[in-house]
Amino acid sequence: MRTAHFRSESRLPAMGLEGSASVYPGLSSLGDRRLVEQQLKKVLESELFRDASRMSRFLEYVVRAALNGKANEIKGYSLGVDVFDRPADFDPGSDTIVRVQANKLRTRLNLFYAGEGRDDPVRIHLPKGNYKPVFEISYDPGQIVSENIGNSIQQDSRSAIAIMPFENLSGEPGRDCLAIAFSEEVLIALSRFRELRVLSRHVTSRYLGQAYDPREVGAELGVGYLIEGTFQQIGDRVRVTVNLSSATTGDQIFSDRYDRDLTAQHLFEIQEDVAGRTAAKIAEPHGYIHRAGLRRQSGTQILDAYQAQLLATEYWRTPSASSHKRVRALLENAVQTDPNYAGAWGMLAKVYGDEFRDGYNHDRPKPLERALKAAERSVQLDHLNETGLHALFLTHYNLRNMEPFEEAARQAWAVNPNYPDMLVDLSVCRALQGELETARSLIVRAIELCPNPPGYFHGATFLLEIIEENYELALEAARKVGSSIWVEQAFFEALTLVMLQRHEEARERLDDGRVRIAEVETTLHRLFEVWNFPDFLRQRLVLAFRQIPTGVDNDAIARC
Repeated sequence: MRTAHFRSESRLPAMGLEGSASVYPGLSSLGDRRLVEQQLKKVLESELFRDASRMSRFLEYVVRAALNGKANEIKGYSLGVDVFDRPADFDPGSDTIVRVQANKLRTRLNLFYAGEGRDDPVRIHLPKGNYKPVFEISYDPGQIVSENIGNSIQQDSRSAIAIMPFENLSGEPGRDCLAIAFSEEVLIALSRFRELRVLSRHVTSRYLGQAYDPREVGAELGVGYLIEGTFQQIGDRVRVTVNLSSATTGDQIFSDRYDRDLTAQHLFEIQEDVAGRTAAKIAEPHGYIHRAGLRRQSGTQILDAYQAQLLATEYWRTPSASSHKRVRALLENAVQTDPNYAGAWGMLAKVYGDEFRDGYNHDRPKPLERALKAAERSVQLDHLNETGLHALFLTHYNLRNMEPFEEAARQAWAVNPNYPDMLVDLSVCRALQGELETARSLIVRAIELCPNPPGYFHGATFLLEIIEENYELALEAARKVGSSIWVEQAFFEALTLVMLQRHEEARERLDDGRVRIAEVETTLHRLFEVWNFPDFLRQRLVLAFRQIPTGVDNDAIARC
């Protein structure tokens, strides 16, 4: 297999690593460019594209633009005019030709890589939600020497994972390619989580149809985890099983089964859905790999960058001033020890932001300015790091920088639409902007993807239900919040009970929860300031609070 060395504008630490499958939106070296140009030529000359002139023109247009550093100029309007010959007054909002053809192009690319291009080391993808192509280049571990060995996270088998070829249980050899397609879709979805090193399918293809011991495979490939799976199709029913195991002990960590109906969903939609759910459950900040890592690390105060990040994810499940202070110190030490670790910079940006959002350890000036610098550093190091992009759009929102907020939010969604924490915060922002349908779809997807969500996920649902005046549903969500956000769960329950005209229950709930009402004025004020609550919502919450019989100076509360 040919050796490929990968370099980019942002000097991403994953590049050049053995056995990696890396996905990037743009290339800078001549070698990288030639690889993509060769792949584009092969795709355009394939049976699927040979006679589809407009589809070929579409693909060539977006790939050339990306290779020439003009990916940000690829818009629905430019595609409509330049590719589909629409007039200068073309309106992509009313004329859907670009969106429709983009979906067809994605389908053709999937078909190409499921068949003729299944063994190609270079792949061209067109992610949903935008028209910027991304390029995947796979590496053979026996031939590539790392060009960047300074980043400890990339050298650590704890964060390395191999996706083994899925087994076809359908009884028809002709469906082997469908089983492989599911494993490849999982590989692509996991590659979006930048804290993992995902081995190329070329590395694991040798194990297809072979019996093996996970521990031996782990030692041979230098990975900490294996994903195995099966595919079975009987008539219109599809069943996919996915298993995550430790390559160190051989123990099974996670197993899931997905049953789908081909009459209700296209096969490619099923692949994408199963892969997205699997990747989130395994790799997101509250997923199985992070939890396994937390069990391994001790209570030492001297942790490496990887361990510091694991601890940070746990902090957000049950935040407190003391845990915030410890995590902040650990992450600051991590970025000093490993200054090129983009993920740790992104986590630190979020922790700095919590000084403003939650009032934790507000002992230093300008927390949002520090958060912004850390987030920008994360994205500078790795412009596909979902943690850094998440921190970037959240900080811009808190600073009321709405134009850069929108751009960072768009990039975060494009990079990893299966990152639950990001979806939750984006849902809150969209709800407060009045985009309620979008907000609901985001929070529903986040909870679907996270097998054991922290309470603040339900806090986002609570907010949305309050805005839409679904108070019974808001009460249900409030009872799942716990102590993971702003103030005690009892306060949100009491507030909702008042909106349901159940005033005595509200007072009893506050008494049971031992909520110090005198502090609520400060809490509400912080909520309104941090999240830029619209006036109607501020008035609704203040009015509800004033109806709780507490003996507090309600005129003071009304000033929030």
